[in-house]
Amino acid sequence: MLTINALSKSFDKGKNYALENVTFDLKAGDVCAIVGESGSGKTTLVRLIAGLERPDSGSISLGGKVIASLDKFVQPEKRKIGLVFQEYALFPHLTIFDNVLYGISRLKNKKERVQEMLDLVGLSEMGKRYPHQLSGGQQQRVALARALAPQPSLLILDEPFSNLDAMLRTQLRNEVFDIIKKTGVTVLFVTHDTQDALSVADEILILQNGRVVQKDAASNLYVKPNTLYVASLFGNTVQINKNLQNAFHCPLNETCCHAIRNEKIKVNPNADENDCEYITKAKVIKKIELGDSIQLLLKLDSGEQLTVMTQDKNIADTITIGFNSKDILQFNDQ
Repeated sequence: MLTINALSKSFDKGKNYALENVTFDLKAGDVCAIVGESGSGKTTLVRLIAGLERPDSGSISLGGKVIASLDKFVQPEKRKIGLVFQEYALFPHLTIFDNVLYGISRLKNKKERVQEMLDLVGLSEMGKRYPHQLSGGQQQRVALARALAPQPSLLILDEPFSNLDAMLRTQLRNEVFDIIKKTGVTVLFVTHDTQDALSVADEILILQNGRVVQKDAASNLYVKPNTLYVASLFGNTVQINKNLQNAFHCPLNETCCHAIRNEKIKVNPNADENDCEYITKAKVIKKIELGDSIQLLLKLDSGEQLTVMTQDKNIADTITIGFNSKDILQFNDQ
């Protein structure tokens, strides 16, 4: 459905690139989440695909047709791409019905289509209301209805849940993607929240400094991250530096970068059963009770600090911690 080939964009005539040589494909009907920290290039990528910016090099194809390259540029309104922004961008002076109608005013069956979309998002009785009379979650569903009304080939959700509190975000995310699945539309979902991405995406694309560092199934990103950066996005991760190697008596290949996920570090492993290959002593600096679990802030003799979780309520001031070689993540980048 969507093919991005060697896409690059600079806003200062090539001195720095917001996007550099980005290439990936998106299958029809799939949900692909784009994840990255601020400045990674997420917004620039979305603007290029939507037609709000022109690429410096590379091409964008939608449904097998080139919509952006150095030689061709299809205007945004002719790309059949729906957009849902985090601010919703609803017209305050128009009713909910007219907001959804806005993008399809030339269709013959436009009123029927609006009502169909309002039914789809569960707002069939609210067409005469105005945006300020709706909750944030309802406004988000109106924005979704408006984006789906023209039957887009591609739907882009740009940080749609970032303005909501955690509980409402989870509820609305599930509702929105249940609606989207009914339509079968192809989706690009831009988010900084990895839990959102893991919950709904078929694949996740990781951007860092304008480049693609990994595009993979959600399940693979946790167990097979390409870089320490990707690993850190999907769980608390500690780089095993020289100090930690010495503390745990854990000699590793110096030409590689190594890390261990916090949850793979065991507290007071069973020495009699050789529970861990690499162990060391640690002082407990702070305990934080989190329901059934306790979070421990630890300090090693080397000065390094680590955070680990345990369900043991009877923790001494000094404990033993350890991990196994099978749980060590290894990357070729330093």
